[in-house]
Amino acid sequence: MTTTSEASARSNSSGSFMSVVRRACSTPAGRSDLRRGLNIVLADLEHPTGDAGQSRWPLYSHLMAAGYQPPGAAAAELPLLLVAALYATHDAPNPRTVESSGPPPAAPFKPWHNLGWSYAAACHRGVMTRDNATGALGYLAELDQTTLMRELPAVVARLRSSRVRIVWPLLLADLLRWPLKPAQVRLDWARSFHNTNSEETSK
Repeated sequence: MTTTSEASARSNSSGSFMSVVRRACSTPAGRSDLRRGLNIVLADLEHPTGDAGQSRWPLYSHLMAAGYQPPGAAAAELPLLLVAALYATHDAPNPRTVESSGPPPAAPFKPWHNLGWSYAAACHRGVMTRDNATGALGYLAELDQTTLMRELPAVVARLRSSRVRIVWPLLLADLLRWPLKPAQVRLDWARSFHNTNSEETSK
C-alpha cells in the first residue's frame, strides 16, 4: 500500500521537474521546441540510436537553461522528456498571451489524482462509458514501461481534448516507479478509478 508520505515525496520530486518544464515553456521558442520534442522521444522509444545527446539537443537547450539536470543514463530520462513534451503540447499556456511575470503556478492536486482518477473523471463527465474506461485503463495497466510511454500520447490527447485533467507530476511519478513497482501503480490507479466520488471528479 502506498502511504501518504511516500506519495508526497514522489509528487514533490516530480513537481520540481514540472516547475522546470513550466519555466522552459514560458518562452515561445521553449514551448515550441518541447512540443516538437514529442516526436524525438517517440523515435527514441521505437529505435534507440545511441546519439540521444544530439537528437535531444532542442529539448536540452531550454530545459537545462530552466534548471534541468539530466540523469546519468539516457534511457532513464525518457519518462521525463515524454511528460515535458506532453505538457507543452496540451497544457502549457501561450507565452505570447500570458503576463511576463513567469509561468503560472501549478494547480493543486491530491495524492490520488493519478491516471485512474482522470479516467473516473472522464466517466463522470460522459466522455467515456464505464466499460470503455475500465477496459482502457486495464489495458494500460498491463503494459511494460516502454509500451506504456508509446501509448500515452494518444491517451493524453483523448482526455485533454475533452478537458479531462491530467496531473502531470503524478503521471511522471508513476512512470518513473513503473519498472520497479508496476503492481503498486496498478493498484493505485484501480483505487482512484473505483473509489473516486462525483464531487472529486467534477473539479
